[in-house]
Amino acid sequence: MPSGDAAPAINGRPNGTSNGVHTGQSQMPSAVGGVNGVGQTFDYPETVAEGPYRVLEQYHSMPRRLRVACVGAGASGLCLGYKMEKMLEAGSWELTLFEKNSHFGGTWLDWSHFFAYGPEIQKYFEDFARRHGTERYMKLDTKVTEGRWDEEKGIWNLTLEDQKTKEQWYDWCHVWINGTGILNNWKWPDIEGLHDFKGPKMHSASWDHGIDLDNKVIGVIGNGSTAVQIVPQLQKIAKQVQCYIRSSTWISPPFGGGALAQVQKGADVDPGHRQYEFTAEDKRKFKEDPKFHLNFRKGIEAEINGLFGMYRQGSELSDQFRKVITDEMNRRMGPDHQELKDFIIPTWAPGCRRISPGDGYLEALVQPNVEPIMKGIDRVTPDGILTKDGVEHKMDVLVCATGFKVAFRPAFNVINGDGVSLNEDWGDSVNLYMGVSAPRFPNFYTIVGPGATWSNGTLLPSIETTIEYSVKMMQKISKEHIKAIEVSQEALDDIYAHFDEFHKNTVWKEECRSWFKDGKVKNRIYLWPGPTIHFLKSIKDPRMEDYNIRWRYRNRFAFLGNGDIKATVSKDVQGLSVYMRSSDHDWQVD
Repeated sequence: MPSGDAAPAINGRPNGTSNGVHTGQSQMPSAVGGVNGVGQTFDYPETVAEGPYRVLEQYHSMPRRLRVACVGAGASGLCLGYKMEKMLEAGSWELTLFEKNSHFGGTWLDWSHFFAYGPEIQKYFEDFARRHGTERYMKLDTKVTEGRWDEEKGIWNLTLEDQKTKEQWYDWCHVWINGTGILNNWKWPDIEGLHDFKGPKMHSASWDHGIDLDNKVIGVIGNGSTAVQIVPQLQKIAKQVQCYIRSSTWISPPFGGGALAQVQKGADVDPGHRQYEFTAEDKRKFKEDPKFHLNFRKGIEAEINGLFGMYRQGSELSDQFRKVITDEMNRRMGPDHQELKDFIIPTWAPGCRRISPGDGYLEALVQPNVEPIMKGIDRVTPDGILTKDGVEHKMDVLVCATGFKVAFRPAFNVINGDGVSLNEDWGDSVNLYMGVSAPRFPNFYTIVGPGATWSNGTLLPSIETTIEYSVKMMQKISKEHIKAIEVSQEALDDIYAHFDEFHKNTVWKEECRSWFKDGKVKNRIYLWPGPTIHFLKSIKDPRMEDYNIRWRYRNRFAFLGNGDIKATVSKDVQGLSVYMRSSDHDWQVD
């Protein structure tokens, strides 16, 4: 490797001690750049070799040390650590997952119910991290507040904040990953007097298990996917549940029901409660027959991918879904309750807003101890909620099931080499190629941002494939000595033009307010124009022709080196003759 081009382990803590970050499964010495929180200085790696171009003393495509920082240690961060270990050469990289919370999270694998519950998902997060050793990459209680691109050096300078001491410190990386997701910051609803309520108050995303809810009068604001899950449980224990419903919503049967039916054969299934607890026999079969288990999982995904036609406006499948879901909603609410039915069943097509497959919610709304309130909220009082018809509804506990602030933009400041922030660059719109890359912001990748698949399929495969895409970009940056690579505005303009033309005939254009449209009724639709499987095919391999590249050395072919390949250095006979084979199969020179 050329002299001065190494970038060893991160060590920018105010006390100057190593943070224990692993570097491709091997710990490396510290030598990072910038000024830390107490004024200590240290050197950045060399930027560009001085003087005329010279052949590098290295073998072909020898990887340069690559330093990667990721914001977030949730599903994306955990998967990133796993994929970097799997796809990059050991010892050629280092990674830090900066997590603002005191704990981390991820995805699921083994679960006891068809619809996984939060505690089981969290347990899998923890098991996954410990099984693969991903905790060694984490810096918990560390918030990334800003990143500034240094075009000369080809690095991001990061500003961080210790969430316990509030002390500020600095670090840097070659590649910066935004793994915070789109739903990571919960918010209180913007309602006058909300914090004047004198009783216990909590948000669904920050649940207080210490509050006694038994036999209480509980107000629930919201009727999105969170309220759909909460209300049926509260109805069982509360004296009364007041449900403040602002708008209509589609409550559907569960997706993946066809695959579930293969497991439920012979079971007595209540059509109003589609949750299913796997039996000991089910789990035994999953364990002993991996092919059956895989086909069960494939059946769920295939069903969801195959239903994309429901999002085409006026299609036979869309009309069929409208009838099926309307009939199901009416059945669940039973006879009468016409005012509720007229209000809650939408006039726009299923899918314009996110569909909620919620067992028990509609049934709960028509129970004697539940009052649906559809008059609109004027303000919150110390004793309850005053609705727009002038009625004050008193309560003991207030629950805000009002969801998250959708992260179309990062919660931290991103500034490019021209000193322009991402917010300034984007203006009132969004400017993200395939949900991952932004023009004028090199070496910066968002995992499943706006423009990817959020509602038109399952999200986790999109996260995994986008991470693989990002790691493939890292491979190219490392092996070809690329200083900066950024998607072109022309490529993004073209793909957005395709979005706009495609969505002229989808249900998302209808008159509903949706976070697919950045919380607006009329706006560009930031959803991938196809099901998840279509997105995965599109993003499986980077289209390098859509990118602008600047190299670290004066010649773009410097990575060719001194004529050696890796096998020359290691004296690997097989590697030096890899193209000699007894059958016609693919080969590759390392």
